[in-house]
Amino acid sequence: MNMQDDTLYEAIRCYAARLLSDPDAAQDVVQEVFLRFEQNQEKIGQPRAWAYQTARNLVIDHFRRLGKTNERTENSYQNICQNVPAEATRFNPALLAEKKEEIKMIQKKVNDLPARHREVLRLKFQEGLKYAEIAEVLNEPVTTVAWLLHEAITLLRKELKVES
Repeated sequence: MNMQDDTLYEAIRCYAARLLSDPDAAQDVVQEVFLRFEQNQEKIGQPRAWAYQTARNLVIDHFRRLGKTNERTENSYQNICQNVPAEATRFNPALLAEKKEEIKMIQKKVNDLPARHREVLRLKFQEGLKYAEIAEVLNEPVTTVAWLLHEAITLLRKELKVES
């Protein structure tokens, strides 16, 4: 994938905007992602996953600068999730095509999932990333991503079955 692709630029901008809830800060993040790509493109194997991972890291850095973090961490997902506000890992209802009661109920169940599950679901179904790309973004093994997706879907099915 080419980083000059307008669809990738727009996807990263939307991703950052959802995480930040600030279009100007999101624009700064996406510009920094593309600047870093230009400087390091020879070293980048999967540009799409790299772009999402870099955007995510820049968002976390943004929250750190605002003082919305705990102690500085690098690879611990648990601690990274604490650095991003809960709203950033929730599905954005404005993106849903129809606002039916069933969708609202599913939305509530998704938002009740743990942050790791929400983020994996969002990257898979909202952002359309493949397992390997999600694994690279989250710095997790592909098997962990697959397990988290399976567990999240199983939990949702179980909760939705109880509601029926």
